[in-house]
Amino acid sequence: MKLKPKLYTAALTLTACLALAPVAFNGVVDAYNHNQIVDLGLDKTEISVKAHYPLYKMIEYPRIKAPTVVLGDSRARALQDKYWQELGRDDVYNFAYGGATVFEIFDTFQYLKENAELETLIVSLPLRSMDARFKGGMNRVPEAISLANDPFGYYTNWFVAKIGWALLQDRYPQVFEAVEKFALSPISEAKAAELSSLETLSVDALLDPALCDECTLQTPNGTLILPAVYHGRGLGLGHWARYWPDIALDRDLPSLFAKQVGTNGAADWRRFKQSEDLWAMVEEIAAWCDENDVELIFFIPPTISEMQQRINDFGLAAANHKFRDRLSKLAPVVDMDFDTGFTRDLKNFTDAYHFGSNPARKIVGELLQVIDSDKEHVKTAMDRRADLACPVRADDITQTHNEGTLQLIEGASCRIWRQTNG
Repeated sequence: MKLKPKLYTAALTLTACLALAPVAFNGVVDAYNHNQIVDLGLDKTEISVKAHYPLYKMIEYPRIKAPTVVLGDSRARALQDKYWQELGRDDVYNFAYGGATVFEIFDTFQYLKENAELETLIVSLPLRSMDARFKGGMNRVPEAISLANDPFGYYTNWFVAKIGWALLQDRYPQVFEAVEKFALSPISEAKAAELSSLETLSVDALLDPALCDECTLQTPNGTLILPAVYHGRGLGLGHWARYWPDIALDRDLPSLFAKQVGTNGAADWRRFKQSEDLWAMVEEIAAWCDENDVELIFFIPPTISEMQQRINDFGLAAANHKFRDRLSKLAPVVDMDFDTGFTRDLKNFTDAYHFGSNPARKIVGELLQVIDSDKEHVKTAMDRRADLACPVRADDITQTHNEGTLQLIEGASCRIWRQTNG
């Protein structure tokens, strides 16, 4: 049976239109500002960014190419570009992602090596992120680079279209509500029950070791040494023990904070294993910066004091200290994650992990003083200090401790770890 030419042409045209529909939609809505041709007034900096942080920033950065870059997770992302601009620094770009892993930090660094003229690199690197299993080893960066560099792939991508649709729903809620009122469906939603419930599981099934990876408690080989008696030295901290005391706070935390400290804190540290593969990536970043005269600063962001204590609760106090020691051999470490008045004041935090906008401004001011000596920039930063001051000048130092080549200098709620062997 032969199709009539007109019918065949119509069918072919209809098929082409259907195939090109997402291309046209993505071209107009442009959820990640690939072309910036049409401005529909959509909130891309909120919805698009949070849906895929790396994709948004991989498309945005080539238009800016700032020589100072911030890498890290959501704590680093809080150090927004506008806070640096308030201090007169328009040359800083925040390339951090919510939930970022070291895999993503490293791949972003690799991208910057090829696409930027870096002068300063600030890497936020909390100990928790050094476990290769953190966030399931997630890495969104390769996909982001691929889509940013491939217009055809970008405009035909259904994820980009989905985010574009969400942007339109956010921008024109009344229109979508009106459409939903007229959308009639004879099929109701079914809520299927599980085929089996907990009641059907036997005791043997519940005790199956496969259900709990590495849950077995190890029997200590020797006599238990209580940290309180040895002031931390039994934990392998030596003379550094007095800088890492147990944190005893008798207070009721807000429900969100309490849940994070209890549940999330245990999940963070119960099975924590520092990955040497991830450490090799950190070393590669440091080596490249050294070879190419790029100033490198590591930043350890603050969490509330109770969350810090969870590290000690799971026997990782020595590992926490050693992490700073190892980092300081690569570059100076600006450390704010220790027990201070700043980390005890819940007003500085939105939850147990994240600090608020005003503290973020202060932190930006302190980091600026570490990398910038411009008097005008520094003056504005110093006006913000209050209860947070890094020891960047002699007057800022409250105490100093040296052991071997490792030096700790402390200011108000901020420490800088560095090596003194040149």
